[in-house]
Amino acid sequence: MTYAMGAAAGTRINVRMPPGEHELKKLPAGTWAGPVLAWGTGESASSQEPRYEGFVDDVKRDKETQDKDWRHLTLWGDPQRQARVMVIDTEAAESGTAVYRVLGSQGEVLARVTRRRGNIFRFARTSWRVEVSGGPVLRARKGHLAGWFLWWLFSPIWAVMVVLIPLGGEFPRMPMTTRWWRDGQEVVRFEERSYRVLSDWPDMRLTHAVAMLHWVHPTVMGDWSRP
Repeated sequence: MTYAMGAAAGTRINVRMPPGEHELKKLPAGTWAGPVLAWGTGESASSQEPRYEGFVDDVKRDKETQDKDWRHLTLWGDPQRQARVMVIDTEAAESGTAVYRVLGSQGEVLARVTRRRGNIFRFARTSWRVEVSGGPVLRARKGHLAGWFLWWLFSPIWAVMVVLIPLGGEFPRMPMTTRWWRDGQEVVRFEERSYRVLSDWPDMRLTHAVAMLHWVHPTVMGDWSRP
């Protein structure tokens, strides 16, 4: 299906992880080997209704010269890389703060995104600021204050769970929910591994940019491509 520009309230964006090397060998030649965005109005990624897809190129950073928050992403409307939708490039990245430019297919600036990395020892949550060209500013913070309070309250239990990981235990999950707000109105929410558009948005590229940048930043739970 062709790339859809509008984002109606209720749209859900899911990220499909790239297949592993062994799985990729069993798939037809030419199968897209990178992350895929899938979106529609279904409540889950397994919805049987028609869905749109976007294909993500994720360039790995040079660890010798580039900060850990450096990113370069390209979203294509087709797996043949003929219909470029947008590019996300790094304007600056150092000391826990990174600034990204979101560019349209003709190189026009769609938005400028600032991410400030959180620090659990300073009780600072990861935050996002999206400055839309000619439009509003979106702001977000990782998790809820109540969720972080409970996380620290039960931190001794989490410490025990970490020790048990080699024996088959699971890593204790930090608060992950992230909500982007505009003028007091919630626009996009990340929860349970998917993104939901809660307010009509005229340009789907911006909601996709938010999802791509948010997802590609690794956590202790891992990310879509980086070691």
